[in-house]
Amino acid sequence: MEYVSEPIIFTKEIEGRIIDLTVPEGFVKDLHFSTNEHFMLMLRVVGPDMKKVVDFFEDGEDEIYNIRTFDAVEDKEINDDFILTDLYMDEGPNLGVDIDIEPAMIRLILDFLKK
Repeated sequence: MEYVSEPIIFTKEIEGRIIDLTVPEGFVKDLHFSTNEHFMLMLRVVGPDMKKVVDFFEDGEDEIYNIRTFDAVEDKEINDDFILTDLYMDEGPNLGVDIDIEPAMIRLILDFLKK
């Protein structure tokens, strides 16, 4: 597992507009490089920002994302274009009227190949 010491910034273009999503390092559960060309990222986002993450990645397979962050283990900056090849989303419990309900949560597994 790699250690991300800074937020991950995802950028993509939709209909000529550039859209950014910043994911704080606390939401990154695993970042695994199998090669320099391929990596898998696991996120767990809790709270009201989960909707932004779902909207940003939903139906995003085969799209190009610029990804910027810092890999503390390799002591190098990551700033490249990647294609999202596979996406798994698992939404956690919804908010309800129960007192002991867990907060809304989304788990994502994102599989990328360098463009």
